[in-house]
Amino acid sequence: MKLKTIKRTKTTSIVLANDEYWGILPDKILHFYCKGQLEYFELSDQEAEKFLEEIKKQSWNKLLNYLAYRERSYGECSEFLSKKIFLRKELQSVLLEKAVSLNFINDSRFAEMLTEDLIRNFKSKIEIKNKLYAKKINENIISNVIQKKFNSKTENEILEKNIMKAKSRFSNLKKYKRDEKILNYLTRKGFTYWEVKEKLGE
Repeated sequence: MKLKTIKRTKTTSIVLANDEYWGILPDKILHFYCKGQLEYFELSDQEAEKFLEEIKKQSWNKLLNYLAYRERSYGECSEFLSKKIFLRKELQSVLLEKAVSLNFINDSRFAEMLTEDLIRNFKSKIEIKNKLYAKKINENIISNVIQKKFNSKTENEILEKNIMKAKSRFSNLKKYKRDEKILNYLTRKGFTYWEVKEKLGE
């Protein structure tokens, strides 16, 4: 089997076979396989199998480091393995499912934690939904976590806090112009026109 490498950093290279990404390896490990021919080299089927196992091991360690930094969604981890580690598709699935089985990746837990954090930062329900969609969270999980974490009291507190901040932001304007600015500003942030207008009229 013929393989090709592309330098990624001073100490690591991307490995390709038949123009398909296989993953990234440190050059010091690559040298054991390529016998000094770092850019192009050949492996027997048996050597290629061991080589893939080495890529799998290195990629798993990188995924664990990625997960150690903070909670991640399945979609984020998939993108990391694909775009940062250039990992072969079959190996991506293997590592992701392993991480899920060990509870290192849990989209329901991730969605709850992110939603709680965004509520503490007074984000609207729409903003939170959009953030979760951006993290590639399943629609059913999003619906469940929003239903679980939001109630009328929470929504009202978030809206009031945003109106207070908006009033401070536009405090130099006359009331009519200020209220118009607040309406436009908060509707862009996901609050409905009428709920903002009603709150401003209180």
